[in-house]
Amino acid sequence: MNAKQVLIAAAITFAGSAAFAVEATQFDPEPSTLTRAQVKAELAQARMDGTLMSRGEATEFHDTVVSTRSVAEVRAEARIAAHEHKFNELYVGA
Repeated sequence: MNAKQVLIAAAITFAGSAAFAVEATQFDPEPSTLTRAQVKAELAQARMDGTLMSRGEATEFHDTVVSTRSVAEVRAEARIAAHEHKFNELYVGA
């Protein structure tokens, strides 16, 4: 390996390592003012009235819109679009 190859390898290594240089921010939540009993009571209430959204994940999103189309209609539309080679431009990133 000559000096030119070593220099090129070092330049590629340094250029690739620059992508890892990011500034990390520390998340420091404020301490709670609730007691353990109050938190347990709120959790039990949320479970009973159905407002508890987390089920093993950090956040769970719910759609409030109910579809009025049947599965057969959606599949038929997909078949037609595939046959005509059409796609919805809303699904293409800018």
